[in-house]
Amino acid sequence: MILVVTYDLHAPGRDYPEIERLLKSARSWAHPQGSVWFLDTDRDPAWWRDRLMQAGDANDSYFVSRLQQHWAAFNLGQPVNEWLMSPARTW
Repeated sequence: MILVVTYDLHAPGRDYPEIERLLKSARSWAHPQGSVWFLDTDRDPAWWRDRLMQAGDANDSYFVSRLQQHWAAFNLGQPVNEWLMSPARTW
């Protein structure tokens, strides 16, 4: 399934490399915006939320949801659009 992950990291000056490593551990991923990721994964949203909570701080916030194949975007860039439209995606 394809998930969309968004987060707000509240500690000033932190970029949380552990969160990036975690998200990049998905089968396949795209990073279209600063705190938005698309993951192609067999893990459900709660699994990712729980791992993000472990990697971040207690006051950070996360949203993880399944992304449906019917989507619309503007100015995400060709690599992200190609990633989303790839026949390899597991919608």
